[in-house]
Amino acid sequence: MNQFGHHITAAALGIAGAAIAVQSGLPVQGALFFVGAFAGASAPDWLELPFPGGRVIPHRTLTHVPWIWLVALLWVAVALHGSWLWPVVLGFILASLLHLAMDSLSPMGIPLANPGGRRYSLHLYHTGGLSEAATIAGTVGAFALVAIGITV
Repeated sequence: MNQFGHHITAAALGIAGAAIAVQSGLPVQGALFFVGAFAGASAPDWLELPFPGGRVIPHRTLTHVPWIWLVALLWVAVALHGSWLWPVVLGFILASLLHLAMDSLSPMGIPLANPGGRRYSLHLYHTGGLSEAATIAGTVGAFALVAIGITV
């Protein structure tokens, strides 16, 4: 998925999470969640540390392995629960997981277990094509329904 798509879907995730927080009487946490989600939109890509002539970490390897992000989520849930940083980091990690989910739908796929191993894909869309736009629209629509209180 292109960066625009990652940012649009993460913004929708952030808005849905913020709406849930606001409805729960936690508006500050909702705003912090949104900030974290938007910051995490492209984290799996920028954490590869681009430099002139390449990247420190090859694309769609270590930063695109779901279980690494899930371990981070569990660790953060324990370490930061109750802290003002919790909603920021929660939003960041969930947006990063959303990034991986969206990338897993493209032909290039993502590695599920071994960072340098085989990539898995559901081949739902082609980057830059109409199918990618439809995937983005569907994802944003689903989060919009969550934001207004309709669950799918």
